[in-house]
Amino acid sequence: MGLPNLTYIDSYISDGQTAVMSLKNFYDSVLVSDIDNRDHVFQIAYDDFFLKYKHQLETIVVEYNLPERYFYKPKTASLELYGTTEMWLGLLRLNNMRNITEFCQPNIKVYSPGDFKDMVSIFFKREGKVT
Repeated sequence: MGLPNLTYIDSYISDGQTAVMSLKNFYDSVLVSDIDNRDHVFQIAYDDFFLKYKHQLETIVVEYNLPERYFYKPKTASLELYGTTEMWLGLLRLNNMRNITEFCQPNIKVYSPGDFKDMVSIFFKREGKVT
């Protein structure tokens, strides 16, 4: 996976919207608003990819020595491992961490990057999220 196109912002946005490994593919969500005040809108995630395929994903979990430069930076670790920042929440969940302040352990669990990309491709094709 190549680095994102940073030369032009419209290209960068377009790349992000069409990326296979993105939050919109990992979580389905619904927007909810207050019937009396339509300005108060929030998003609720459901159909979580990581919970749905938990047992299959357990087969590709490996130990990873987290360099100190990635402490408190799960998005940076995600970018290094998977070529996208979108896996940061998956990394926290896999390690039973509630927020980034807990992302400072020298040894963590990660999904084997190559195997994870293969699994994502298979599951997303089955679900019709990618072609």
